[in-house]
Amino acid sequence: MNFYINKNANLPLLKMQGVKDGRSEYQEFMRLLETSSIFFTMINSETGIPKIVSKPAYIVELTNVDDNAQVEYYVYFRFTKKDTNKVGTYKGQFLIKSTEGDLILPLREELNIFILESFIIIICNISFFSSF
Repeated sequence: MNFYINKNANLPLLKMQGVKDGRSEYQEFMRLLETSSIFFTMINSETGIPKIVSKPAYIVELTNVDDNAQVEYYVYFRFTKKDTNKVGTYKGQFLIKSTEGDLILPLREELNIFILESFIIIICNISFFSSF
């Protein structure tokens, strides 16, 4: 999965759902999320140097219209301006810590995070200098 965010931005939120692959006990996993601590890590793809190490992440329950639907949770992380202050490509992962041990949130594909140059900042700087 590819996620894009501008340099020095804190939105959008990074929101992920665990894999429903039929091989694991999805509902048991969802119950585990309710009682666990969740952390997010982001590593620079080129250098291998961590940019974010085990910062708290959170869960939110999906609101279902059908009362009989299974409860589903999403994990999410809100970036800070410091987290996104360097343009680049990063790998991200969510770690779930519980009394049963540590588990990396299973995803269908690798989480690639792209921090892009912000055009708003560039445009503001150009217009500022062109007024002189």
